Amino acid sequence: MGQQGLRLVLVGPEGRVNMGFVLRLARNFGIEDLCVADPQFNLDDVEVREFAARGAELLDRVAVKASLDECLSGVRLSICTTSIGFLESDVLRQSLPPHLLKYVLPRSGTVALVFGRESVGLRREELEKCDLVSSLDTGTDYNVLNLSHAVGIYLYELRRGEVSEAYERNECAEDVLKALRRELEELKTLSDDEKGIRALKNLVFRANPRNPECGALYRLLKKIIFKLKRPECGDVHA
Repeated sequence: MGQQGLRLVLVGPEGRVNMGFVLRLARNFGIEDLCVADPQFNLDDVEVREFAARGAELLDRVAVKASLDECLSGVRLSICTTSIGFLESDVLRQSLPPHLLKYVLPRSGTVALVFGRESVGLRREELEKCDLVSSLDTGTDYNVLNLSHAVGIYLYELRRGEVSEAYERNECAEDVLKALRRELEELKTLSDDEKGIRALKNLVFRANPRNPECGALYRLLKKIIFKLKRPECGDVHA
């Protein structure tokens, strides 16, 4: 996700326990930019701290504002979440599922991920303030998740996008892939088992191995080919 940062925004949170769990999730996923608009309780409540566990360390960093507008100040992209997802006739609710958000995130700047109240979520006028709307479809007629559960799923999906990028950056180098193909072709000649080597090649390239794995596979193939080329030494009798 490059130099892009994530701001977690809660609008009108009503539950101390949920607030504690959200802080804990922020600590789990390394989110340090938190903004709470119009909380319905004191964030420093003992119950919040209790359920936040080590996430209570973040309480001093939470920005408390009067409105969503203030929490969205300075962000490059804002994403509002809602349980009422795609509605064909409603332009506002052309929502994206969380697992697709990684494809629209900018490479720099701050992204605000906005969650609404436990009771009614985000109001329509609040959804209008965001650049994008996202909805998590549970596949049932009960699509309303607990606030902290929804936060956890979204943070996981966004972090998974980061891991995916790191994974992609660690792909096999092109020259190593060429060397692997070359060694597989030589092994096919030496083993006289065209189908077997084709199956092995399918497995190797379908698996999209990482760079260290490609190097290890290349060395293994070289050793196998060396053994096959080396004439067997029989017993020599005087």
